[in-house]
Formats: sequence, structure tokens, C-alpha cells
Amino acid sequence: MAGSLTFLDRLTEDERAALIGLGIRRRFPRDSVLMFQDEPEEHLLLLLKGRVKVTRSASGEHELLLAIRDRGELLGELAFIDGAPRLATVSALEGVEAVLLPGAAFRAYLEQTPRVAVVLLESVTSRFRESTLQRLQFAASDTLGRLAARIIELVDRYGSGGEGGVVVEMPISQDELASWTGASRAGVTAGLQTMRELGWLTTERKRLVVHDPEAIRARAA
Repeated sequence: MAGSLTFLDRLTEDERAALIGLGIRRRFPRDSVLMFQDEPEEHLLLLLKGRVKVTRSASGEHELLLAIRDRGELLGELAFIDGAPRLATVSALEGVEAVLLPGAAFRAYLEQTPRVAVVLLESVTSRFRESTLQRLQFAASDTLGRLAARIIELVDRYGSGGEGGVVVEMPISQDELASWTGASRAGVTAGLQTMRELGWLTTERKRLVVHDPEAIRARAA
């Protein structure tokens, strides 16, 4: 979200260098899986470049898009903390560079640097707050309201000034946008059509031009 700090952003330069030095740099091509749902491993990944999607699927159900994570985020922290299997799958939306951190080395580092342990707590708390607000929003909003909220999140995170409005190069497909919204693709298609008719946005392939972000923000509230 706009103005939020990633895990790396919260660290000092020395802390970042020490943490990166604990692991091994890896590169992942687009669409590759960095972590698998239900795997028991406790290694973590620190994103240095690129974006990933976090998804979960249940038996007999379609895949749910839970979040998009950006450079500077720490991945796999819940399994590291409680030792339980991973809750979700993490896949690269584009070329990604990350540091693979062994759980034992990271745990020893936290014991030696309690300030970083507090930063980890802040990061986990921030994500818990984010997921709680999203659940409340899903319960209280209709499809158009939830879609508006997702579009505003994309605007705040990835929007750039352009002719006629804010340009968002979409990191996800329309199917994934529907999953993230908690709606059917037909519902999201209808919602986008409504916004186009109101003059709020224009849609292109993998791209949005948002002409009236304040109207969409108000609809998301």
C-alpha cells in the first residue's frame, strides 16, 4: 500500500548487508514457483528484485490470489516462526532475484540482533492487519466495491502519471484479478464495464488507465 515499508526498508544499511550475507542469491524466471503450499521447509526468501503472487488452493476449489509481494519483502516467515507447513504457494510474476535464507542461520541472527526480531514482528503484524481489513471488506462490500479496492491498491503501488490519468501496468491477469477480488471473472468483467461507462477508467491488455481515482477510491470505501 502507499506509504508502507517493506521488511528491508525497516532495516539499517548494516542490518541489510548482514542479512543478505547469510544466504544465497537466486534468480527465478517468470511463472516459476519459489515456495509450495504445504511444504514443511523453514527456509525464507528475501525479495531483492521483481514481484511475486501468493496463492492458496484447496481440494476441489480454484486457486485464490491472496496477495502480491514486492521487492524488499520477506517470504516464508510464518512457517519459519511456528514450524507448520506453508500456508500458500509463491510464484514469480516476472523475473525475480531473491536471497534464500536458511532458517537456522536466520534464527541465530535474530537472537544476536533483537532489533531485527522486532522488525520481523512489525512486518508480521502489518500483514495480519492487512488480511483482517481485507476479510472485513469482503464481508461488507459488493463485487464492485471489492474490485474498486483492488484497483486502488494497484494504483497506489504501481501507478504512474500518464496522459489522461494514472497508468497501471497490470502485474496479473483478469482471472487473477477476479480471484484477488473474491468474485467470478464474469463479475469482474461486469464491474470493469461499469467503471468504463462511468468514465472512471480505460482498460487495455495488461494495462489500466485510471481517469478518476478518487471516484474509485470513494466506491471502495
